[in-house]
Amino acid sequence: MGYWITSLGLIAFGFVGMFSIGRPFFLVGLAMLVLGPARRHAMIFWPPLLAVVAYNVGYWAVAPLYCTATEAVGGQSTTTCSNLLGITYSGSGLYNPSLDPANVAGLLLAVVVFVVVLVAIILKRRSEQDVSAP
Repeated sequence: MGYWITSLGLIAFGFVGMFSIGRPFFLVGLAMLVLGPARRHAMIFWPPLLAVVAYNVGYWAVAPLYCTATEAVGGQSTTTCSNLLGITYSGSGLYNPSLDPANVAGLLLAVVVFVVVLVAIILKRRSEQDVSAP
C-alpha cells in the first residue's frame, strides 16, 4: 500500500508544483504508477524507472536555471543564463534560451541508464544461474 501512496503523493506534489520544481516529481510518480503492476519483475521495473530519474537529472543539469540581464549605455541589453554545469546561454534583448539541449541531454542520459541497468540485471541473472548450476 505504501508504494501506491508514494506514487500518488509524488504525482500530487508534482502537479501542485508543476510551474516550479514539480515536474521531476510528477514524472517519477507517473512512472511508478504505470510500472506498479510489474514492480516484482526487476527487468521490467527498474530500467524504465531509473531512465525517468536519469532524464530528470540530465535535463536539470543542462537547462538554464538562472539568468542575468544587463543594459549598456545606449539601450542595448544582454541576457546571460547559466546552468548547474556552468554552460552559459546568452543573447541580446529579451532572450529566452531554448530548452532543446536540456531535453536532448536528458533523453541521452535516460537511454544510457536504461541500457546499462538492463545489461546489469541480465548479467546478474546469468551469474546467479551459473553459480546455482551443478
